[in-house]
Amino acid sequence: MANGDPLPPEGLSPESKVGLFVLAGLAILMISILMLGDIHFRPQNYFHATFNSIEGITDKSPIKIFGVEVGSVKSVELEDGRASITMALQKGISVYKNATVRIRSTGIIGTKFIALDPGRPEPGFPAEDQKLKSGDTIKGTDSLSLDELMERVAKSLDDVTGGGKLGSNLNATMENLRHITDSLNAAVGQQRQSLINIVKNFEDFTAHAKSVAANLDDVMQSSKEEIKSAIHNLKETLDKSNALLGNVQKGEGVLGTLIMDKKASEEIKETVTNLKQTSESAKQVLARFTKVRAFWEIQGRRDFKANVTKGDFGLRLEPRPNKYYEIMGQNLTNTGSTRTSDEDFERPNTITALMGQTWGPFTGAVGVIESRAGVEAHIRPFQDTELPVLNRLELLGQGFDFGRDAFLGNRHFTNPNYTAGARIQVNQWVTAGVEAEDIAETTNLNGVVKISFEDKDIAYLLGFVSFAR
Repeated sequence: MANGDPLPPEGLSPESKVGLFVLAGLAILMISILMLGDIHFRPQNYFHATFNSIEGITDKSPIKIFGVEVGSVKSVELEDGRASITMALQKGISVYKNATVRIRSTGIIGTKFIALDPGRPEPGFPAEDQKLKSGDTIKGTDSLSLDELMERVAKSLDDVTGGGKLGSNLNATMENLRHITDSLNAAVGQQRQSLINIVKNFEDFTAHAKSVAANLDDVMQSSKEEIKSAIHNLKETLDKSNALLGNVQKGEGVLGTLIMDKKASEEIKETVTNLKQTSESAKQVLARFTKVRAFWEIQGRRDFKANVTKGDFGLRLEPRPNKYYEIMGQNLTNTGSTRTSDEDFERPNTITALMGQTWGPFTGAVGVIESRAGVEAHIRPFQDTELPVLNRLELLGQGFDFGRDAFLGNRHFTNPNYTAGARIQVNQWVTAGVEAEDIAETTNLNGVVKISFEDKDIAYLLGFVSFAR
């Protein structure tokens, strides 16, 4: 360096630079240890809990109260065949004796954490005495793991489906119901205009019947006082007869002398008995107004084999709950024949008139079926059960034309006509089912829909007619 040049500024020595680098490295190391080691300088409380399984929980797993992180797991150990954890909570968290901990996760496959319910003080005791101290044990509640949950769900599904049989059975059932529904829709669609005409004619008839019933009601109203007067006079007659008998028994009056005459005494007693019987008969006749029930019945039958639809219309009378009379026109048509198929052998415009009796679940009837002598039987085998379908199931059978020897179409029939089927009452008006007709000869399968509704005006009219007789 030439004399007179300025000196360079003094810098850090290599030793100083190395020292500063070492100090910076130590500071970074200390910060890393504090962060990665989860070392805290704030005071904490420590609690213990045991579980049967703590799958997914490790050291430093978070502890949350209502979703807020308040601490972490310090250690996980195995004690006496159970998993034990030590939890570090912030100093200010109050934990009571009824506190519980449970293993939760942030989602189906999310991170596991410890959910702490700190509990609450029970009323009537000091809150400070109910708090847990550092080192106490909190009750651990085991949670169902995802694997166990999936196994239980798989087992339940296997039990329900039975190896897939339930699914196939449901598919088969729905397919059968679809076929039945399509058949009924086709039957109703083909006879829609006929049904509309029948309903219209029935409405006209009902309107006329209501008019007749109204006139009868006017007659009854005008005769009401006369009927009351007749009953009152009858009661007075009975009272006078009883008084007369009392006098006779006491020997008072002119008739008292007849006490010694046994023949006259027996005649008087017989007269009183007849009067009482007359009174009872009058009561029974008057009761017919409310006992008789009448039902109009419209029935449609679809013959799947012959591919034809037939209509029936009739009236059913029930003078008592366990007895009925039924008259019905079957296979009704306004032409000479309804045979539109070579498989249709049923006679047109026939009459069915039956008298039936019910004994519990069994009903039997005799009379005329399709203009031939026959019998009919119904049974409801499950009417006392609470099952919603079986308790409305009815099985039926018919037998008629027992001496049949007839040619229908190109076929000779010699066996009686037997019919068997099953029906379900859909509601108080509609009944639907299937029937196999003429089992001994052709076995035609029919779908049946019957509409039945009560006409109280007809019942009132019939009761009035029986009273007049």
